[in-house]
Order: sequence, then structure tokens, then C-alpha cells
Amino acid sequence: MTETDTTLQGDALSVIELFPQHEDWSLQTMRLLAQVAVGGSDLFECARTAARIGTQTTDPQTWQREWSRTAKETAEAGHAALEAGNITTGRRALFRSMSYWRHSEFFLSPTDPRRNEAYIEGTRNFQKAAELTGGLIERISVPFEGQTMDGYVVRPDASGEKRPTVLMLGGADSWAEELYFLGGTEFPARGMNVVMVDTPGRGSSLRFKEMYSRHDYEVPVKAVLDFLAERDDIDMDRLGLAGVSFGGYYAPRAAAFEPRVKAVAAWCGTWSILTDFYEYYPPLQQQLQWLSGSKDDAQAREKLARFTLDGVAEKLDIPVYVMHGENDIIMDVEGARRFEAALTVEDATADYYGGAGSLHCNYDYLAVAAARLADWMLHRI
Repeated sequence: MTETDTTLQGDALSVIELFPQHEDWSLQTMRLLAQVAVGGSDLFECARTAARIGTQTTDPQTWQREWSRTAKETAEAGHAALEAGNITTGRRALFRSMSYWRHSEFFLSPTDPRRNEAYIEGTRNFQKAAELTGGLIERISVPFEGQTMDGYVVRPDASGEKRPTVLMLGGADSWAEELYFLGGTEFPARGMNVVMVDTPGRGSSLRFKEMYSRHDYEVPVKAVLDFLAERDDIDMDRLGLAGVSFGGYYAPRAAAFEPRVKAVAAWCGTWSILTDFYEYYPPLQQQLQWLSGSKDDAQAREKLARFTLDGVAEKLDIPVYVMHGENDIIMDVEGARRFEAALTVEDATADYYGGAGSLHCNYDYLAVAAARLADWMLHRI
């Protein structure tokens, strides 16, 4: 196996810790701050919201109240701009409002009705903004098991030209819309389409259709690829698959059983979701119970035990890219190393970020990590 295993040190670990009293609040807010460069948020809107929350409280109600306030105020400014004929200003504000709505609901219980409110308002704002991109972002609905999976095709331009395409899979209920700012803009910037869909266990499929996550993720991925095959702007001979966070399981699993995929990237490699995620990071156990359709811890453990790349990794016969942060507190980096070690393909690349970029999903070096992923994919599909 020809393999590049790189530990990228960069600068020493340096983070923006707006909430020193709460590690998870700080980490998730760095996820939001990482999207400033591509219009997913604004640094000073985030800073002002953090100042209202303060550095003393750990009350999730305060968190939800203040981030939803910022989401509403940003959307109001966006709609005012649109009414005044300032389309670009309005579109950008609505995009940011989506991000703040998503951020506001992160620490709520799955049964809290404010999760649905945040999702409905946030996705509505994103969809309005998407309509104002001149055809660059198109909403799609993929038929699947008697229902539909909602999503988007994002193109480099509105020409309709057939292009190489990357299907990007999110993680533990990351919204399809967020993927646009979590690396999704990098592919169109390099002449590729990117497709983002609420596959089972995520977004509208989880909230409103009871499509729970499943270990055989090649099944929903096949449905998406079947849908894309009917489009004139998708080059089905040049298809890539990339998975973020939990998607670091979804993507390799699907690619191992889907021959149309020509290259796959695990942005957070993993081996076993049960041990490398569920047991490794207890704060998200309730979320993983919800997205797997489990009634309790015992049932979640039983279901998630099937989410493993044991017996799957060696089936991959296409280029594979693994990327992970050395200080990831959410998904165990050792799972990525175990997955990498099990690969038998000739073209396998692994990047481990040991300094800048060492957090989960390389939030603290997102501009670099996402660019490296897109460059890698461009040369392989």
C-alpha cells in the first residue's frame, strides 16, 4: 500500500474560548466561528452573543435564548435589506441566521419543541438565501422508502455543465444546510458540484419523518446516487463521497458497497461508533440515542455496535483519505488510526493535525483542512 501518513503541526494549539466555564459550549462555538470565512457566521455577532451569555452561567436556557435572539435579529436585518432591494446583503444575513438557529438548539433535549422551531426557521432562511444565488444552489428531494430525503445540489455556476460531483454526508444530526459552510463551498470553488442531503438520522429526515440512522448506509446513499444519475449536470463517472464527524463512518461504509463512488474521504476517521464515539464522549449519548431511534442506553449500545468498519475497510478498493485532530475530545483519534491500518488500497492518505487543527473536525484550522480535502478529491475523481 502506497500511503502518506502526515502529522500536521502548524502553529501550537490556540483556540478561541468564548466560554471558559463550559468546554462543550466553547468547542461548539469554535465550530461556528470556523465558518466566518465562508459567510456562515460573523465574528462580532458571535462575540456580542457570547458577551450577553457571559462567562459565569452554564444554563442551557440562557444559551438557547441568546443565540435564538441573534438568529431572529439577523434574519430581520436580512429581510429588511431584501425589501430595500439589497439582495446580496439580505442573502448573506439569512445564511448567517440559519447558522445561529442551528447553534441555538444544539444543547436542547431531543424532545424540546424549540429544536423543531429552530430547524424550521433556520432552514427557511437558508432556502430563501439559496433562491437568491442565481441558480447556484438548487433544492432537491430524493425518493427513499416511500418518503423523500431533502437536500441541495450546489454548482460552480448556472451553466448546467456536467461536472464531477461530491456527495457530502454530515454527522450526528448536522443539518444539510450547515454542510454548505462546513467545507461544502470548497468543492464548487474547484469546479465540482457538491450534494448535501438529509440522509437518515439527520435534519428533516430525523425530525419529521422518523428516518433513523442505520449501519448499512450504502442503502440511502444508493438512493441519492440513483437520483443524481437522472440529472444532466452530474458526471456519474466522477463521483466522490465525503463524510464529516459521524459521517466518517457513513462514507467509508457506503463506498465499500457502492461501485459508482470513485474516491472517499473520512473527515474524522473511525472504527467503531460505539467505542470511538458513544462511549468516548458521553455528552452526546442522548443525541446518538435519538438519531439511532433508541429508547434507552441499552438499545443504543445494541444498535450502534453494528456501526463498525471491521470487515468493511478491507473491501475499499478506491482512493481513501482520512483526516483527524490529535486532540479530538468527541471522536477517538485511535479509531481513525485503526481504520487507516486496516486499509489495503494502494492510494490511502491520512492527515493527523497535532497543533492547529487538532480539535474535532479541525474546527480551529477549518480553512486549511477543508481546502486539503477538496484538493485531494479534485485529483481523484
